[in-house]
Amino acid sequence: MGAPRYLEIKNRLLEEIEKQPPNSPILSERELAIQYGASRMTVRRAVDELVVEGFLYRNGNKGTFVAARNTIKKNTATGSILAEEPESTMIYFNIKKIPEIAPFLDILEDEAILRIVRVNHIGERLLSVEEIYYVRSLISDDDINDLKHLLDLNGFVKQGTITQRFVPMLLPAHYATQLELAPGTPIIMVESLIRSRSGVPVIYVKTYNNPYENAIEITY
Repeated sequence: MGAPRYLEIKNRLLEEIEKQPPNSPILSERELAIQYGASRMTVRRAVDELVVEGFLYRNGNKGTFVAARNTIKKNTATGSILAEEPESTMIYFNIKKIPEIAPFLDILEDEAILRIVRVNHIGERLLSVEEIYYVRSLISDDDINDLKHLLDLNGFVKQGTITQRFVPMLLPAHYATQLELAPGTPIIMVESLIRSRSGVPVIYVKTYNNPYENAIEITY
C-alpha cells in the first residue's frame, strides 16, 4: 500500500522548503493543488502538518512562509532540551499483540508489536519514562539484537518524519516510582509517531516527562 497522497505532497514540500531561505513565501493552496494535481483539502493537510512541526508559519492573510531554522522543533522523539546526552535504563521488553496500539501504527489488531519501556536519566536526574512501540514486521532481527541502534530514535527520525502531540495529563500511578514523583503529578506527555520516508508508521512513542527535570520546547 502506497503512502497517502498528502504525505507525498508533504515530503516534496519539505524538500523544497529546505532549499529556500527563512521567511520565503510558498505558493498558495490553490497554486499547490494545481502543481501537484491534488485537491486543496489534501494540500491543506500537508501544509498544516508542516506548520505544526515548525517548518512553515502563517502570517494572517499574507500567506504561508518558510520558518527560520532556529525556530524549527528539535528533531527528537521527546521534544526536550537537554544540556547533556541522557542515558536510558530499559525496564520492559516484549513482543505481543497490543490491540489498543495497533491503530496508531496503522496495522491489524492481531499483528505483533515490539514494546520497550525505558527510563531516561542523566546520572540520578530522572527525566522521563518512554513507552516505545515498533511494528515488529518492519524491525529486523539484527535490529532487535542491537538495542543501541534500536533505541536510537533520532536515527529513525533522520530516515523519515516525526509528528508529535503534547498532552497535559496526570502522571499514571504505575510510573510514579520510576520518576520518584507522587501519583497524579501534572505532567506533559508527548506522543510521537515516526514514519518512514514513504509515510509508513514505524514507531509510536509515549513520553511521560518529569516536569521538574525535563523542559519541553514548543516553537512555532
